Parts: sequence; structure tokens; C-alpha cells
Amino acid sequence: MATPGRKKAATGASLLDALSPQLMSLVEASLGHSLAAPSSVRNGLSSANASPPPQRSTVQPPANRGESVIPQSRSSDYIRVGVLNPSEIFLLRQADSPGFVVREHFLGPAAATAVHDACLGLTESTPMRPAQVGVGKSTAVTCHVADARGDQLVWLPHDKTALPPPLQHLLAQIERLMHGLAKAAPELGVRNVKSTQLAVFPGHNTRFVPHVDTYDHNNNAKQHLSRRITCLYYLNPSWESSHGGALRMHLQDGTTWDIPPVLDTLVVFRSTDVLHEVLPTTVHRLALTTWYYGGGSATTIPSTPPSATSPTPTTPSFATNIATRTTSSCVTGSNQPLEVAGGDATSTIFVSIPSYCDSECQPTVAHLFATAAAPSRVFVGLCLQHEQDDQSMDMYGEHVRIKRMRPADATGPCLARWETQQLWKGEAFYLQIDSHMRFRRGWDVYLIDQLRRCSNSPQGRPRKAILTTYPLGYTLPNEIPNDTRPTLLCASAFDSHGMLRQCGKVLKTSPSSPVPSAFWAAGFAFSRACVIQEVPYDPSLAHLFFGEENVMAARLWTHGYDFYAPCEAVVYHLWSRSHRPTFTSPQRVDQAAKNASLERVLALLLQAKENEPMVACGLGRERSIQDFHAAQGVNWSTHEIQWTSLWGHRDPIEFDLTAAVDT
Repeated sequence: MATPGRKKAATGASLLDALSPQLMSLVEASLGHSLAAPSSVRNGLSSANASPPPQRSTVQPPANRGESVIPQSRSSDYIRVGVLNPSEIFLLRQADSPGFVVREHFLGPAAATAVHDACLGLTESTPMRPAQVGVGKSTAVTCHVADARGDQLVWLPHDKTALPPPLQHLLAQIERLMHGLAKAAPELGVRNVKSTQLAVFPGHNTRFVPHVDTYDHNNNAKQHLSRRITCLYYLNPSWESSHGGALRMHLQDGTTWDIPPVLDTLVVFRSTDVLHEVLPTTVHRLALTTWYYGGGSATTIPSTPPSATSPTPTTPSFATNIATRTTSSCVTGSNQPLEVAGGDATSTIFVSIPSYCDSECQPTVAHLFATAAAPSRVFVGLCLQHEQDDQSMDMYGEHVRIKRMRPADATGPCLARWETQQLWKGEAFYLQIDSHMRFRRGWDVYLIDQLRRCSNSPQGRPRKAILTTYPLGYTLPNEIPNDTRPTLLCASAFDSHGMLRQCGKVLKTSPSSPVPSAFWAAGFAFSRACVIQEVPYDPSLAHLFFGEENVMAARLWTHGYDFYAPCEAVVYHLWSRSHRPTFTSPQRVDQAAKNASLERVLALLLQAKENEPMVACGLGRERSIQDFHAAQGVNWSTHEIQWTSLWGHRDPIEFDLTAAVDT
């Protein structure tokens, strides 16, 4: 069909065919991928006319997964993809143009069929999740809305070598187009930052309502890393008009242009202003979308709207006593209250705090009580590993229970957190934190409300949930930031001991419900207190630091616990260690004990067989360790980390990359 800016890709020989092998190698090295077809193509196999796309075929993986491989085929089946021509570049860069171009027969029949088969394989082997509707111009919803969007999707890893060879080839050809566009139209700000998803509409008249891929809120899209160019590649052979499912482009003059989602059709358009929709489809409809991003300069932190007043404390005399003694000494930074209407202000909360020679411990406890909506229901279990007999906690009476230890007897966080758990006396909820924290007002009511929002599974069964993340930081003495956006745990890298490091990344906006997380943080975790009995700390893991979170996450998950990040920042953490001695100083660490703890943790995490004998402080039986690895997107044997795991299994566009959580 005739389409704006369409250009037929050339077939047959090109200048590249005349290059010497040495010059070809130099060209390929400069581009970063292979340009040559396999020898069977270069040797001039039959150039008969292309046949219709065959049924699903089997493509053998190459010996070198880093090579961009073209399926062996007749020379007429292989199309060398060029760059965008001047008219196509004009359509993409000119603001008053339609803003999109269409390439039919983008790869050629054989290569397109191989991509189709590879994507079918991914849909069969990879769990798909319902798509979400993000923040738009007219709504603040970030959730799955079937009436608005009916597809399911999976994000592909950033490392192309982890993909089937046909997909490697497709993405390399799209990258060639985008590289040329970035050079020809620098004002578009396109960078070599991209994300790719495979989406399936299952038929049944599922659709995607009119939308643009990047909404420009007061030109903020120019400041943040945001989608600039969308590349849609269709994967549907034998498509008929009766199937529906066309991509409808809404032009600026009010007219529309429908593009059938036929196999080997590539549509490229501006993400920022091209309004488009997917019409209802009656059959399965597959598409691969790659977004190219731009921007990413520093930006100001958005303010938080005013919040409602938190519930009245249940015991005014205790609350007044705590507030008058603590507020003037420890609350000097900004502290916006958390909004909860009609929340639980009576259920008791047990707060676990280990402290190793930390001068911030007393201000942390003071701020904990001063900012609670109902401080009389809060009880602290404190493992105090201090040289001096600190009496500052006496003012809290029965609300602070203390286990005192000499610093010389300390063996690290696992023993200290286990000691605090022994001080629990049946409170309903459990909050585990560090000894250098600050809190938003109403944290207690808000956390209970958040936990209840993620307490039921899609089938309506009770779910064991834990709210956890790496919080944003505060600075001494008491400077609490205005930023109240949530953070999400993401994989980072493996260290030299084979332990997975993780990081916190800041989401641009606050979602409407707690965000599922694949990871768990020891310094902030809120749940029902039954977790103390079901998955207690292992006090024998002496001198274990990086590894504490790995082993606890595995144990909790296999016992049936799911992790979530709260919708807003609830607490703040002092990431600087300059104010306190650290337990990990070389003269303090028992290296033999540390090595033994690391070996025990690795043995548990690498457990290859299911139904191993139950051991104290071991894995649970509700889910397997293998399923835990899959849920995290981490291979503990090879130390491979899926690209999606680096982004908490979210779209990178959801994060503010100019903000950081210091760890």
C-alpha cells in the first residue's frame, strides 16, 4: 500500500559485495556488527523469486553468539537494509509532518520468517505479563486496564547476544537506521539508549486506545531521558483485513492512516507527538517494539501535593511526652506527611534496630516516635553494641527493649538482628530498619495501608507480602530531602565473593499501588510479624555483610513471601558512614568465620536439587530456589544477570536516571 515516506529496500548486489575481505572486516569493526551474508548467500545460490513465508522453521544457533547472523537463504530472500532516505528523515524531523514512515519487506521473506519463529519461541518459553497504561495527559493511572490496552508483553534483554540470531539481525538493522537518523537530525536528540518489548494481543477484540508513547508534561520530556523514536516491527504472516488490528495513525489534520500489521513491516515514528492506536483484533497479533531514547539532563525534583492530616494518636499523654522531648532536637529537615484516609492507628508494630557504635541511633529512635501517627502502639527491639552504657533510651520505658552487647562480642548484622527479634512480644506488624534513619510523618499508618494493598493474590488468596527497598538518603545533621518519589531495588553486579550487589533506582512518579520487586533489603522491610517465627535470622552467619540480603531474600521467597516497594518514600537512610566506626574494619573481621558464612550462603543459593533435607534457617518449601533465580532474572552459577533485572523488571523510561540512591 502507498504510505508516507515509504521506500522499497533494494535487492541484489550492492557496493559491499565488491569489497575485499580485509576492507569488509574494517567496515564491520567500525559498525560493531556483521554486514556479510553467510557464504551460501555470497556464493550466489539461486536467485529465484521469493516464495511466500513458510511455516515455522528451526534456526540453528551460531557458533559465535556475538555475531549478527542472517538465516541461510536464497540471495533474493536477503535484503540489505540501507539508511533512511532524505524524504524519510524529513518526515521524522519536521514538526508539522505526519511524523512516521513505513518500510514494507524490511528484511526479506527468509529473514522475516526466522524472526517470526524466534519470537514465537519466546512467547512459549518466557512468562508474559499484562501490559500497563502509564501516566498520560488526562489520567494519573498506572495500572492494567483491559478496556484501554489488552496486550501481554515481555521485555527483551539489552545484551543482544542473549537473543536468538534472527532477532540479533533485526535489531542490528534497526540500529543502522537510527544511527543514520541521529547523525542527519541531531535536533531529535536520539541517543544509543534503547529498550525492546515483544507484545501479543490475544484476539477477542483486544485493542490499545489512542495514545502517544511519550507525554511531554510542560516540556519535561526534553529534560528527562525519554522515548524519542518508536520502531514497530510486525510479525503476522497471512494477515487479512477482516482480522482488524491495524495500526491507526492520527494525522494533524484530523484524518487517519491505517497500517496492516503484516509480517516484515517496519513503522518508525516520533514517540513524543504521533497519536496512534491499535484497532480491535480478532486473532493473535504479534509486534516487536524498540524505543530509542534521548535527553537525560539534570532536572528539578517534583514537589508533593499537600496531604491529609494523619489519624490522632490513641494515647495522647504518651504522644505528647515523646513529641515535646524529641521534635526540637531531631526534626529540622523537610518532612511532608504521608496521606492515608481512615487508616489503622491501633494495631501494634515491633521495630527491630541493631546499632554498632552508632551516634545516630538515639536520633533515629526519637524521630521514629516523633513522626508516628500513633506512637503508643510502637515498640522497639534494640541490640545496642556500644562501649558506653547509654541511658538515653530510658525515657521510652516499656516501648524500647534493649539487648546490650560489648562491641568486641559483635559478629555482624545477622546476630544483631536475631537478638532484636528475641525482644518481640507478639506485636502484629514488624518493621526492620537500620540505626541511622529518618521518617515521614504518619509512616506507621501508611505502611499498614500499603501492606494491605498488596495482601491478596489475583486469585483472591491471602498473600504474604513484604514492603522493602533502599530508601533515599538524608544528610547530617537532619536534612531530609523534599523528594518523596518511590525507589525500586534492581540488580547491580556480582562481587568477588560471588554475592549479588543490588541498588535502588528512583521512579519518576508514584504508582497507584505497591510495585512488585524481585529483591529484598535488610535496612527497610515491613511485614506482618509472623515472619519472625517463619523465617528468623540465622545468628550463626558470623561476619557476613554482603550476602545477608541475598540469603534472606531466598529464604523469604521460598517460604512464600513476595516483595514490594511502597508507592512513596516512607523513610530516609544515612548512606554516609563517616559519622561512625564500621564493623568491617580489617582488625575486626574474623576471616575464617566470614569465609565459612559465605560458603554456607552460596551452598544454599546454589542448591541444585529440590526437596533437600530441611535445615535450621534454611530454604522454604512453598517455592523452589530455581524459581527464585528465575523470578530475580539472575543465574547464580554463571553470574549472568538479565538486562531486565538491572531495571527491576520495569521499563527504563519509568526511572529518573538523574536521581540516585547512594549505597
